[in-house]
Amino acid sequence: MYVSLPSYPCTRIMTLNGQIGCSSSHGGDSGILYLIDSNESYNNYFSYNQQKDVIVVFDSNYFNKTLVLEMYSKKKMNGALVLTDIEKTYPYSPEDQYPIKQYGLYPDSKLTWNPNGDNFTYMNFPFPMFALELETSIYIRNLSTMNRNGKYPAYGAELDSFMQGAINAETCLRRGFCEPVGGQSIWSSFSEVIDQSKQIILVMLPIDTTAFFRDLATGTDQSAYALVVLLSILNTLQGVDKTKWNKEVIFAMWNSERWGYVGSTNFVNDLLNFNCTSLNSENENSCSSPPMDDLTFEQIKFENIYAIIEFNQLGRPVPSGKKTPNHLDIYNLVFHPNGGSADQLMKVFAQSAQSYENSTIQFQTTTQKELPPCSSMSFIKEINKKSPLNFIGTLVITDHDYQYRNPYFGYEQDNSDNIDTTTSTLFDIVQVFSKSIDVLAGGNGTVKADEFFIREINTCFTQNIQCSLITKFMSTFPYNPIPNYYSSVYGVSPTNHITPIETRFIYKMATYLTQHRTNATNCTSDYDCDTASSICVNKVCIYSNTHYHNAISLAFSFDDSKSSWAIVNTSYPIFVESNWDYTTVRLFKVGSYSNEIWFLVSGLIELLLSVGIIFYIKKYLSKRYKLL
Repeated sequence: MYVSLPSYPCTRIMTLNGQIGCSSSHGGDSGILYLIDSNESYNNYFSYNQQKDVIVVFDSNYFNKTLVLEMYSKKKMNGALVLTDIEKTYPYSPEDQYPIKQYGLYPDSKLTWNPNGDNFTYMNFPFPMFALELETSIYIRNLSTMNRNGKYPAYGAELDSFMQGAINAETCLRRGFCEPVGGQSIWSSFSEVIDQSKQIILVMLPIDTTAFFRDLATGTDQSAYALVVLLSILNTLQGVDKTKWNKEVIFAMWNSERWGYVGSTNFVNDLLNFNCTSLNSENENSCSSPPMDDLTFEQIKFENIYAIIEFNQLGRPVPSGKKTPNHLDIYNLVFHPNGGSADQLMKVFAQSAQSYENSTIQFQTTTQKELPPCSSMSFIKEINKKSPLNFIGTLVITDHDYQYRNPYFGYEQDNSDNIDTTTSTLFDIVQVFSKSIDVLAGGNGTVKADEFFIREINTCFTQNIQCSLITKFMSTFPYNPIPNYYSSVYGVSPTNHITPIETRFIYKMATYLTQHRTNATNCTSDYDCDTASSICVNKVCIYSNTHYHNAISLAFSFDDSKSSWAIVNTSYPIFVESNWDYTTVRLFKVGSYSNEIWFLVSGLIELLLSVGIIFYIKKYLSKRYKLL
């Protein structure tokens, strides 16, 4: 008898030259559970001969690249279950030590931004691996401990995560078993129409995250905390007098950045090179050739961009060792400037912090000459092609000077517990950032952040997405309470997108917070409102200059004749995700070997006795009654 368990699979990604991730064999892989939660249990594993096939159950402290590869190379294991009931007690990242270096500004850099990285995410494993949720982890820990101690009945598991993709990205796309990794970026403005006579301040961040188990990719310090800051800034600035602004402010959230700055690169390329040859006859704001759902981005002129301000990892600022007059700890965020008006940007932010009474946030300037991995690199690459160099001032704000202060970058434990600040510090960050942006845009800096909103949105986006806000904005409800910002796949065609609920939620929040008009229409869904850039909330259509933008690598092009994606430029990132039918972990009982032998012998004895009795009765009846 099988019992299905809640679980989160390791999936398979195809690259230009091969594949990464995990897959079970067709029909799944099974074995007896064996727990590794100590050095002793790890060493005993190699002499564990109780069963031929083993599913290894990893305590989180024993799940890393070194141990998994050593165990697999020395002794066959049919799969792995990773427990989440006890958190890892040492810093660990399965990402590269310089994330996506080959797609950034410094492909030959010698810097190590992520010192805890071991590149585990980019390995290929020919067996299934799953993480288990909290309560299931406790249950499986107990059962696998009994197994290890020789108790019977023993317990086994069947792990089924068969990935249809194989070989490499080109082969997988040609066979129709993969889709490009990607998604939808989001950009928004308080202006109903972008004034092309004004300079532009671009405030932005990457919104997607990574984790070895994609369904647990909250990435609180990696992205989610900065997302909370940006949305809270929108909420703060919606109440200021923007008639004084002499610059346009555009807020952008790029998707699929962790796979080679895909969203930002695509946006820059479209700003500079997109040319619609045939408008959609049913919607003049969309293009049918080449396909583009929304042409509003054409209001943005690349040469009008005056400054770029990027938030990139903000949740673990540097302790300054100082305290405010009311005895709160003061933290430092770090400026990473690049060219142009960057000095002016830093000056305004620093003055905003200094003028804010009892601020727990200050700023320091990095000691590094290179920018950290960031979306701004997509813009600077184009800026550097032009003259004069660095005519756009760029300021990346982070919580680290050099090496990441995030001990779990790209790992499941980069959750709300990984944040090293208080709610008051988060409030101060929003207050200082909002004031700075208002001043840079031409305002007087009179802003007031909403502490209740900040608390509510922080809980929703970093702790439990099954929150009150999502019931207000969304018609569907997330099945998984864990916020997950994995970018997913782009879609099966240029206009048929697969957009996760988290991305749709962010889009609706941005639309609501930057609204410029409303219409009480008794609407029941977004489709009842008359434009694409509008949403329905509480029977009211809300209109905003907020838009999706395609986040798909320029390596791919859609072949209409074959109705499939194809690789057309190998100089851009190539990551495609395998299709699968379903994934499951099923628990079952396993009897002892001696008991099974005894049952077999008992069955044979019973069979022989039955045959003997039948033979005797037949012979008796034949002699006495001549019946047979």
